[in-house]
Amino acid sequence: MVIDISAPLLVGFVLAFVRSLAWLLFVPPFGNRQTVPLMASVGIALSLAVAVAPHVAGSGIPLQTPTLIGAIVLQALTGVALGFLVQLLISAVMAAGAMTDLFGGLVLPPSVDPLSGGQTPVLGQFYEQVAIVLLFAGNGEYLIVNGFLNSFGATGLSLSSLGTISQVVTTDVATFFTAALEIAAPLLIVLFAAQVVLGMLSKAVPQMNVYWLGFPFQILLTLLLVGVSITVIPDYLAVLVTRALTDGAALLRAG
Repeated sequence: MVIDISAPLLVGFVLAFVRSLAWLLFVPPFGNRQTVPLMASVGIALSLAVAVAPHVAGSGIPLQTPTLIGAIVLQALTGVALGFLVQLLISAVMAAGAMTDLFGGLVLPPSVDPLSGGQTPVLGQFYEQVAIVLLFAGNGEYLIVNGFLNSFGATGLSLSSLGTISQVVTTDVATFFTAALEIAAPLLIVLFAAQVVLGMLSKAVPQMNVYWLGFPFQILLTLLLVGVSITVIPDYLAVLVTRALTDGAALLRAG
């Protein structure tokens, strides 16, 4: 049996595969090689490429070698940019947990995060894993994958879009810090107020050892408030995912 595959379809498959694999190397949780093996990412990238190869083949792809090499580099850059935006904004949840860990007094030695592969504070890991669970529980992965598949309707990035890339990345970095602070802000305010109360108590009752009383009280208060403040993560996660997809579409329109 002879299978006849046209050159445009084959080139479209290769271009779609390059963009898909570059995207999976950054988008969580596939970006961590310790959690998701490289061969699994390659298999998923092949599946995505098979799904969109006919569409890419019909969009006027280059067949000459120099332009084909440039198109491959362009697809890789597009996949990296789209995956990085999703990773950056979702990481704001982990940053909020790390801030809570720092100000809450849980200064335990950082442990290895199974999702990122790096050393992360305990509450930072907890917030991150809750975010990933909520992402899959709310079918957020379908929204991310669908947004990525829709990106093949655009040609991708180009040298003319470098200014837009820097502007979008700068804005998303600011959003990253803002979102992390907003998620952790209620808990940080209460912890600051608790410190003020303990300081006033030490002045009113000098005989009381507020130093030894303050640490267990602050840790207990942190654990109680984490259970309350974590309820805002689903809403923030939905906003961050939507923002990542919107900015990714803006980058492609700029290309």
